[in-house]
Amino acid sequence: MEENVCSICNGIGWIVKENGVVKCVCKYSDISETIFRRMNIPKRYRDKELSNFVPEKKAGHKFILMRIEDYINSDDFEKGKGLFFVGPPGVGKTHLAVGILKEFFRRKGIVGLFYDTRSLLFRLKNSFDGSSSAREILEEVVEAPLLVLDDLGSEMLSDWARDILHFIIINRYNDMKPIIITSNIELKTGKKLDGDILENTLEERMGQAIASRLSEICEVLPVKGKDKRGSSLTE
Repeated sequence: MEENVCSICNGIGWIVKENGVVKCVCKYSDISETIFRRMNIPKRYRDKELSNFVPEKKAGHKFILMRIEDYINSDDFEKGKGLFFVGPPGVGKTHLAVGILKEFFRRKGIVGLFYDTRSLLFRLKNSFDGSSSAREILEEVVEAPLLVLDDLGSEMLSDWARDILHFIIINRYNDMKPIIITSNIELKTGKKLDGDILENTLEERMGQAIASRLSEICEVLPVKGKDKRGSSLTE
């Protein structure tokens, strides 16, 4: 049986551009285990795609998916712009963030990085004795071309944790490296989200300077809907 040959590169895998040779998009269609590990995407979320996110009619999900598509196709990434998904637990924020990471790899060959915020802080705290491992983790997070910080602000932060997050966010802000954030609490408004027990804001938890920077570089997209955990549509 004849194999399907990419119509863009004729199966070669490379395309000649004015500024050199680049890898064809067909080479990014399948994500290998190595790439999953480099992106640090947890196994639970490896099957999450923008294409299998099921929108709820009354939750405004179609608009969110449209804004995500616009973001991926624009040059906002190169300007250090990101997205801030905010909403109650279980509505699909992590699903969307992982889908974005995967599409950036498939369409642009960009290997981003995913971290649950609490897991990142735990890893750093356990290795933060001046060892090279802690420095390597921080360097990886700061230098990643696209960073997902999942579940930011879900718990009260110690001074140490706040300083670490400040370091990461400020350095990425200064270097114009984009961040995709998911959170259960609002960034600045003080508004309480439906079904959320947390009443304060990221501004209160992390300070006005950080909230101001995130407001500047991230488009805030409220994610509403039913709690999908426990069903086939988990966050």
